Amino acid sequence: MRLRLVFSAALLAVATMLTGLVGTSAHAAPAGPGSSGSMDFGSSGNDAFGRAGTFLWQNPAGRYIVVLGAKQGTYGQTPAILNRRLSKAAALGRTHPFNRIIVSGGETWWLPVSEAQFMNVGLIQRGIPPHQMVNEGKSRSTVQNAAFTVKMLKRMGADGAVIVTNGFHMKRAIGNFRSAAKAQRARLTFVPAYA
Repeated sequence: MRLRLVFSAALLAVATMLTGLVGTSAHAAPAGPGSSGSMDFGSSGNDAFGRAGTFLWQNPAGRYIVVLGAKQGTYGQTPAILNRRLSKAAALGRTHPFNRIIVSGGETWWLPVSEAQFMNVGLIQRGIPPHQMVNEGKSRSTVQNAAFTVKMLKRMGADGAVIVTNGFHMKRAIGNFRSAAKAQRARLTFVPAYA
């Protein structure tokens, strides 16, 4: 356990250092025309995220962005499908900074770090501050992602979440989240955000 904590702290430190050295990475938010680097607080009149953005804007304290994990490479490489999920979640998180992001994914292969912890690093590199993230780091499948995350959402008093995953995975993921909410008697609404 101690090794896992030290390793995850080291990962976060490296990510923070790299973000500071590199400045704007390939994953960072692109600056818009006339951008001064300020945050767009997701005004409902100009929301590029459609239904998901409007849903988040309606209740920032009670609605979360849930990004589902994917198996890391043997040496901790982030797969392309997870990069797309992280980029989508980060874009939503930057536009809606008062909605927290739950990263969901358990242990990865032989590494003493969860998918959620790797995802923390990816989101930091994309401009999301650590205080905006919540980890669910025990799940090993989409069914467990849903069950454990719904339990967290219920405990935090949420009324819904935007589920961020790839198109081929969305129908199953939303179905798993709805089933988990029903099983736990949680009144939650789930909205898709395709990566």
